Amino acid sequence: MRINLPSKTAIPVFCLCVLVWCLGFSTKVQATHIRAGEIIAQSDTTLPVANRNPLRYFFKMVQYADVNSQADNPQSTVSFGDGTISQPPNGDRARHEKITPDTWRNVYYFEHTYSGPGTYTIIYYEVNRSKNVVNMTQSDQQDFVIKTTLTIDLFEPINHTPQLLVPPIDVATSGQLYVHNPGAFDADGDSIAFRLFPSQQNLTDDISNPILANVFGFQWPNMFGGTALPNPPGGPPTFTIDAITGQITWNTPGRLGDYNVAFFVEEWRDGRKIGEVLRDMQIRVLPTENRPPVLNQKDLCVVAGTTISEIITANDPDPGNILKIQAYGGILPPALFNQINNNNGQFNWLTSCTDVRDKPYQVVFRAVDNAAVPLADLKPWSIRVIGPAPQGLTATIEGGGIRLNWQNYECQNAEKLFIYRKEGESDFVPQICITGVPASTGFVRVGEVNNGVVTFYDNGIAGGLKRGQTYCYTIYAAWAPPGNGESLAAPPVCITLPDNVPMLTNVSVTETSPTTGKILVKWTKPHEGVEGLTPPLQYRLSRAEGQVGTVAAFAQIYQTNNLNDTTYTDTNLNTEVNAYTYKIEFFHSPNGGTPTALVDTASPGSSVRLTTVSENKTNILTWTYRVPWNNTARKHLIYRRIDNNFVLIDSVDATINGGTYTDQGTFNNQPLQENQEYCYYVTTKGRYSNPRIPYLLLNDSQISCVLFEDVTAPCPPVLSLNELDCDKLTANTPIQNILTWVPNVTPPCSKDIAYYTIYFKASPESEYDSIAFTGPDITTYTHQNLTSFAGCYVVTATDASGNESAVSNEVCKDNCFYFSLPNIFTPNNDGKNDVFKPDDKRPSFIKSTKFTVFNRWGAKLYEGSSDPLINWKGLDNNGNKVPDGVYYYQAEVEFFTLDPKNARKTYKGWVEIVR
Repeated sequence: MRINLPSKTAIPVFCLCVLVWCLGFSTKVQATHIRAGEIIAQSDTTLPVANRNPLRYFFKMVQYADVNSQADNPQSTVSFGDGTISQPPNGDRARHEKITPDTWRNVYYFEHTYSGPGTYTIIYYEVNRSKNVVNMTQSDQQDFVIKTTLTIDLFEPINHTPQLLVPPIDVATSGQLYVHNPGAFDADGDSIAFRLFPSQQNLTDDISNPILANVFGFQWPNMFGGTALPNPPGGPPTFTIDAITGQITWNTPGRLGDYNVAFFVEEWRDGRKIGEVLRDMQIRVLPTENRPPVLNQKDLCVVAGTTISEIITANDPDPGNILKIQAYGGILPPALFNQINNNNGQFNWLTSCTDVRDKPYQVVFRAVDNAAVPLADLKPWSIRVIGPAPQGLTATIEGGGIRLNWQNYECQNAEKLFIYRKEGESDFVPQICITGVPASTGFVRVGEVNNGVVTFYDNGIAGGLKRGQTYCYTIYAAWAPPGNGESLAAPPVCITLPDNVPMLTNVSVTETSPTTGKILVKWTKPHEGVEGLTPPLQYRLSRAEGQVGTVAAFAQIYQTNNLNDTTYTDTNLNTEVNAYTYKIEFFHSPNGGTPTALVDTASPGSSVRLTTVSENKTNILTWTYRVPWNNTARKHLIYRRIDNNFVLIDSVDATINGGTYTDQGTFNNQPLQENQEYCYYVTTKGRYSNPRIPYLLLNDSQISCVLFEDVTAPCPPVLSLNELDCDKLTANTPIQNILTWVPNVTPPCSKDIAYYTIYFKASPESEYDSIAFTGPDITTYTHQNLTSFAGCYVVTATDASGNESAVSNEVCKDNCFYFSLPNIFTPNNDGKNDVFKPDDKRPSFIKSTKFTVFNRWGAKLYEGSSDPLINWKGLDNNGNKVPDGVYYYQAEVEFFTLDPKNARKTYKGWVEIVR
């Protein structure tokens, strides 16, 4: 507890404290002993699963205390973060053991059931810390606080906060690099991240209502001298933590003594932070000539089922030291580590499919010597376990598609298998530790199946597969969250679809019209397997509106029994508005007569659809298509109509589904002209990978025209404002401003003006706001119903394309200041001259008035500021009538004005009251 009393009570309080200590009534008064600790939590995982309560959590708190202190904590109390605290026996100490000659390790267990889901912070607070901590003020008078935050989510009922396996008590020496690692791991496979944080205290001394803050005088350990290595030394010392591995590095300690720091271990699942543990640790910097040992090991990546057998080596620079090598990690056991001699240890782990996950496992090795002041080296070792590649992948042609088969995947705990396809040959060779299918390989995902399924049929979905094309496939396995592991991909298998059907080669617009449009359609003659068909053989050509797939409602438009007839011109189309998709079907006559049996259907192909827009002083062309050939083979050609002829102006690369081009008017150095129509068409260049069709496939879009936008704004008008004659103002003068402007249409200024915009601001410091619009023929505006003439105006002109001019010249007007008070008034309630107020023969534009009245001896009788027009009734501040006579006044007046510098004026005078 803390006692904060005035200094004059210090001696009695000291005596009282000594008496309490002598009688042994309290140990907390002198509990100067806590050195480090943390709290970890886990959800209810009792069996059977039906009995689990997702709102029930179990907590383990580990506290490290000074052996030399007389203080002890057989019980501890925590705040559960929902307004409740633990009550005995919940929190009784379960373990009390000495881990070093000067350190107790105390373990406490708590259990709590929350009322509902949410985020809760569990806090442990105790007085006081161990003595003589260098990097804080009077550590034995400061609290020790640790906390853990967890998120209870009923959709994620199982959760373990990160566990920290390496004790938070460690030894360093000045001038030598110090490293430490908490050996953190998450049992659920969640990602963890680390960040440093100052040691904490509780400002309220109340566990039920804690308010946490940094301990007084906290500084990071590197602020107390030292020089950074390497050799020769140079530069300021540093104190850091690796956000991924948790490795703490102090390069290098300077001043001897004890230091405390804290750090968060954050827990992340699917990109969301679901909890964090705040550990407070202590580093003891002691004098010694000893040097720490050095560990050597390398990170690993293995396929599940691999047995890891590694020798871990540590070397000590000081001859004769005996080393103790230890391993910490969530996989110990089942993994095993045994020291086999002074410098080596044997690590063994038989991995399995249950170990597969996206994030690597971390094992922390610690080598410590047996010197009088023992020093240690700690190094994290990452082991990533990935799934084996699926086996036995094959591809066969089945109908119009491709059937994939593979062996049942050996890791039964995998969730899904993903199927990837690449158009064309592949040189992808899966590499160890590169799981899945990298995008750089050109493969794209085309499907997924649950683990246990061993087949997949690919028909190309809506677009169909391309005849004569080679397709390559690979698959890999994936694990469910939170582990999210992956396997190596299977070696790709490739297969080529036969081209024993006609193949579309051209869908080209030859005439653009809303009623008489034409499209030229071409296809190839079938080559393979025709001899096994029964004549007559027949082509049937069908059409669908739009760029669609095989599921669209196609309507037959042409048929022929002549195999050499591979061209058709489709007429009377609306090619100006629509794209069209075509498919060719091949029939034969197994029973003679009319062809009725479908041999196969070629993949459909669409016309090229071009759209043009004028934007940002350019014309932007965009075109799309859905075709069975590859339109990325060559640059596409851009044609623009110039002098009634279409001229090639440029060429660009395109993608598998379309292209884009921006005409900036650079062709022949002739800029695009405003309000002029420009027409374009695009020629695409494509090809099949089928060697039977080696030539380029050229297809034209429809002609698309666009009016190049007007991007030149009108010139700003010239603005004037009616003058204000202060001498002619009366109380009946309308308060309004009359604006008049003259448009500037002298060349090169445009005459295209659609409307004017009037802008107003009340003072130089404010921003302009639009207050009105007028038509192109109205060049005056009256700003009416004002309370003040003060303000500034500008006007802009806007053309029919929405281009707004720069603002006109600015015109401003200010008010006339008029303030006159009478020398007599008669507050006798006769309705005439009953109040003292300014003359209202002219507008005065008063914003506020502070009015003060004094008697002839200078005593203040009245002061008020609620009425800008004063309206004093001859009363004092208590509401009493003042006697008739002469009084002196001061009126501090603020006016409505354009210039705030002239807004305030003070008027002084006298007035006589006669009743």
